Parts: sequence; structure tokens; C-alpha cells
Amino acid sequence: MTGARDGDSLVTVHLASTEFEAQTIVAVLVEREIDAVAFPSAMQTLGLEGIGAQSLGGVPVQVRERDLERAKSALRANKFLADSVDWDQVDVGEEDPDAVRLGKRGGFLTFGSTMVAVGKAAVAVIVILQVVWLVARCG
Repeated sequence: MTGARDGDSLVTVHLASTEFEAQTIVAVLVEREIDAVAFPSAMQTLGLEGIGAQSLGGVPVQVRERDLERAKSALRANKFLADSVDWDQVDVGEEDPDAVRLGKRGGFLTFGSTMVAVGKAAVAVIVILQVVWLVARCG
């Protein structure tokens, strides 16, 4: 096993709470020429990101063991840079009229988001109950 001796084994540099956060951190590291990868959970693959990431401890972002200290340093530097930006002063151009119109329908969208979350939770419960039922039948 030369990989483990050469520092090629993967180690977790950060445990993200969402796949989006994990992919953002991967992008920061890759920009600094540090190979990194995120491993979303199976629950996220099924569209149950919040439930899957929280129940399984998060989404690990991993780097080669030999790059661990460089990766930590890159993340600390990025946090400093991100905190130093006054986002209220950043010119993002004109507002998209479609986005403004969509934002004004917030109540409906909030209800829809709630229903999607309830649906995802229901699917998770059904899957868990089916697994328990199968285990009980086999046992």
C-alpha cells in the first residue's frame, strides 16, 4: 500500500451541512490548486438533502492527507476574504424583473416549499418503515 505511505489517502478537511456548502468548499480548494472532493450521502441522491446530511453527520469534504494543512490554511484565508466583503456595496446590476415578481409571490412559494419538505419527510418515513418491516419479517 504505497498510497497510504505517500500521503495519498483521503482525510476529511470539513464536514458540510449541505451539498451546496460542500461543493462551494471544494471550489475554493480547487481554485487554490488543492485536489478536493465532496461525498454527498445516499439520502441526498434521493432528494432528501437536509434529512440525509443531518442524520448522517454531514457531507464530508476530503483532500489528500499530504494537502491537509494547505487546505486548512486556504479555508482560513477564504473565510477572512469572505468576511471582508461588504455585500451591500457590491454592484450586482439591475434586478431581474422575473425574480422580483417571483419574490412578491412569497406566501405561495413558502407554502409550496413547506409541502415539498413534508413530502420528503413522508418519503423518508415510508422508506424507514419498509426497511424495519423487512427486517422484522426476515428476523
